[in-house]
Amino acid sequence: MKQTPRCLEGIRVLDFSHVYQGPVATQLLADYGADVIKVERQGSGDWSRAWGPFVKEVSLPFANLNRNKRSVTVNMKTEEGRKIVQELIRSADVLVHNFRPGVMEKLGFSYEDCAELNPGLVYAASSGWGDEGPNVERGRAGHDMMARAEGGWFLELGAGEAPIPGGISVDYPSGLMLLQGILMALLHRERGGRGQKVSTDLLSVAFHAHAWDAASQLNASKIDAPARVGGTEAAINKAFLTADGAIEISPVFSDNALRDISLALGLEDLSQLEEFDCAEKQIAGREKLNQLLAQRFREKETAQWMVELEKQGVLCARVNRFEDAASCPQIQANRMVVPLEHPRAGTLKVLGTPLRLSATPPRQDGAPPDLGADSCDVLRELGYAEEQVLHLEAQGVIGG
Repeated sequence: MKQTPRCLEGIRVLDFSHVYQGPVATQLLADYGADVIKVERQGSGDWSRAWGPFVKEVSLPFANLNRNKRSVTVNMKTEEGRKIVQELIRSADVLVHNFRPGVMEKLGFSYEDCAELNPGLVYAASSGWGDEGPNVERGRAGHDMMARAEGGWFLELGAGEAPIPGGISVDYPSGLMLLQGILMALLHRERGGRGQKVSTDLLSVAFHAHAWDAASQLNASKIDAPARVGGTEAAINKAFLTADGAIEISPVFSDNALRDISLALGLEDLSQLEEFDCAEKQIAGREKLNQLLAQRFREKETAQWMVELEKQGVLCARVNRFEDAASCPQIQANRMVVPLEHPRAGTLKVLGTPLRLSATPPRQDGAPPDLGADSCDVLRELGYAEEQVLHLEAQGVIGG
């Protein structure tokens, strides 16, 4: 049966990115049909190839982020290697890298250099800190935890205790943001524009993730009326232990969430007690209030409490570990765990694609490439004669 064409077929992406942030973006491009060519370091390639854990010498993190891609290794310190990269740039629609600012410039592949070779190129760069500013000027390295720390995502535990990181790795939403920029730039080009530079960074994405409460904090001195929601939500713990695990509680979308929770738990209506009869008192007495709720939650299993809470319109969820989430029927229905056949490692379970297009569905059937496995084929596609390809391979310009 003929497969449905994927929506990005015909788009060539040169992927200089490594580890996590950039590969998130290029993975989704590859799932939807883009020809993603990883341009990797000779000898070692993407850092994540060596980090593991491994199955038959295949790094599982690398496999999860690099399916449907091809791998080329080029010695860019040689004149022949530089010419190969220049030819690749001329043939490409998109170039992606997540080096710190200055690295591609030193190699002679800045945006300006690449745009001269290919005016239609979308040049997408993602870094730790941004395009300019003090951290960029001093050449400071960037990392997920650093961005979360300086972007306001470490959680205060209390006096005398060091804060701990909160949220998910910023690499993931940064990769998604980079993907959006690439697609917008391709759409602009399709409408008659030229290529352009797209950039994002870990710190900016971490800071932007405060989108819900940022305006309130930035304008705190001008607020002249309190929020109309959130009192009970602020008073009640986000999760409670049950007889067999833990349950999350979202006391929202109710004119009296404490009443609803109390009735669902088989308690008296705690919101009618004088000490808890308004949001301000609930917040002031939150320690005692949560002790009462916690004691009751321990008496039944999570599934039992979910039934009772949902009867009262209280939003709640089971608190899953990763292995629980992976076997969750809804995760399975969303096809978020898929099999991937690898020639050495056999059948691997990897993450599916979280974005679904009805007419041009994604595919997750291409095994992650061995380092440099596609170097010769890609050169042949660029028009190199067979003897040239073999010569460059023998000289160590490609492969290895």
